[in-house]
Amino acid sequence: MKTILAFCIACPLYIFGYAYAGELPELKDTSLVHLLNDFKTVAEIRDIKKLPYAVVRIIQLQDQGECDAGKPKTCPQQELYIAVSTYDEYPDQKVYVLPKSYGWKFIGWKFLPKSEGMKQFIIFEVSKKVISKNTEKGWWSEEKYEVHVNPWKGFIQAAEK
Repeated sequence: MKTILAFCIACPLYIFGYAYAGELPELKDTSLVHLLNDFKTVAEIRDIKKLPYAVVRIIQLQDQGECDAGKPKTCPQQELYIAVSTYDEYPDQKVYVLPKSYGWKFIGWKFLPKSEGMKQFIIFEVSKKVISKNTEKGWWSEEKYEVHVNPWKGFIQAAEK
């Protein structure tokens, strides 16, 4: 009796487990494949006590490849993606992209708004590598920027020195 009962329970589970067997579809968008395989989250806030928005996330994506010896222009570049979202059933969401550079670096948060609004911006500082004017002293120089974003608008400006 126990054997029959075990068979009656296991048989549908066995059949159900294979009812959905099959080959998975492959994503054909090569840019999205690269993003999902190679991104790195460099900063994120998901804390309602610190931020009135649901999330702000900064993602770095580097081109594939490596530098050729002695040629800084051959080095892979990076992009920064900034995702921002409100709390809602149908949230306002944006993703902003900073232009490609030889090396983006997140420096830190400068301002986190206390309330939500179209004029309430999250402000953070980043730097990027640029090819030095005199590569004999080193390949790279650094430029700093301030980025202002919210779920409706975003902009970048050179940081005050």
